[in-house]
Formats: sequence, C-alpha cells, structure tokens
Amino acid sequence: MSNAYRIEIPGGVYHVNTKAIDGVKAFPDFRHRQRFMDLVAEEIEKSRWTCLGYTVVGTHYHLLIRIEELTLSSGFQRLNSRYAKWFNLDHRRRGAFWQRRFHDTLVETDSHLLELQRYFAYNAPRANLVDAPEDWPYCNYGSLIGVHGPDPYVDEDELLALMARSRRRARQLFREFVEERDPRVRRRQTLLRRRSDAEQ
Repeated sequence: MSNAYRIEIPGGVYHVNTKAIDGVKAFPDFRHRQRFMDLVAEEIEKSRWTCLGYTVVGTHYHLLIRIEELTLSSGFQRLNSRYAKWFNLDHRRRGAFWQRRFHDTLVETDSHLLELQRYFAYNAPRANLVDAPEDWPYCNYGSLIGVHGPDPYVDEDELLALMARSRRRARQLFREFVEERDPRVRRRQTLLRRRSDAEQ
C-alpha cells in the first residue's frame, strides 16, 4: 500500500509526531533525549523551520513546526533517520526503529495551537515522568511560563504574543490556560451561572 501524498504549505504550522516500534523505548534517558534535541536544532537550521513547541517522552515525540519551504517531508525523514541510525548503533541493534512514517496535522487556528501547548505540557505527567508539567526539561512549557530560562529551540515571542503584549502577563495567562485541564468544566459553570441568573 502506498503512502498518502503529504500536503506541504509554505508558512504552514504542523504538529508532527512519531512513535518507536513496540518494545523500543526511543528516549530512555537524558542522553538520548538530548541527542535527539541536538538533531532537532540542526534540522531547524537546515530546513529553515520555526519551532513553536515540543515534548519528548519515553516512546515518542511531538514537534510544532512552521515551514517556510517545502521541507516538511525531507526534514523529518532526515531527522528520524539520523536518530534511528544513532540509536541502533549505540544499542547494537538492527531493523526498523519507528513504528511508521511520521504523522502530521496542519494547525490552522490559534486555538488549535494553544490546545497543543496544553497537550504537550501534560505529556510527561501523564507518563508519570514528573508531577508538574513545568518540571519536565524536554518540553518548552517550563520556559514558556518563565520557570526556566529561554528555550533555545522555540520562538517564544510568537507564542507569548498570542496571549498578551506584556511578556510577564502572557506567561501568567499561558500558565492559567494550561492549568485549566478541562476547559469544558469552566464552560459548563458559565452556562449554569447564566441560567441561574436568568431564572432569578
């Protein structure tokens, strides 16, 4: 079965993720995660990407990338291939490493982009790697809210501008947004409050 044609739009923002084959922990420790992020940094430069978010956990990664040229497929094929070769050599293993070719989704709205930031932030806590999202060093969230220094991979200015002009206020609003785990709860509370007010 042939792979579906991948649509690439210059200026488009893509959520990309890939998972290792069953039984392989792609990023078991600091050394592996750092090696992968080093390769990401090289690919950002080579493919002229802008990174708007990421998280790297045990079996998989998520990246949020804006492309300026038609480099989505070539860039991720190169990135995944380079890491798989390094991993296999390091672990003296052979054969397939990634479960399938990378998956991508075009991010078409700011609200989608913001929801991905929340999703990325909770990847490590859901995997029981840390208690608090900001404690995971292989995600841009801690830097985004000002807990850590500037993230070397991510264009934080663009992300913060989605929230407020003031960087300090934007960081605060990002934290509040991410910590609101289920926005549907707030929406239900607002509807109930309005209904109650209308009945009085």
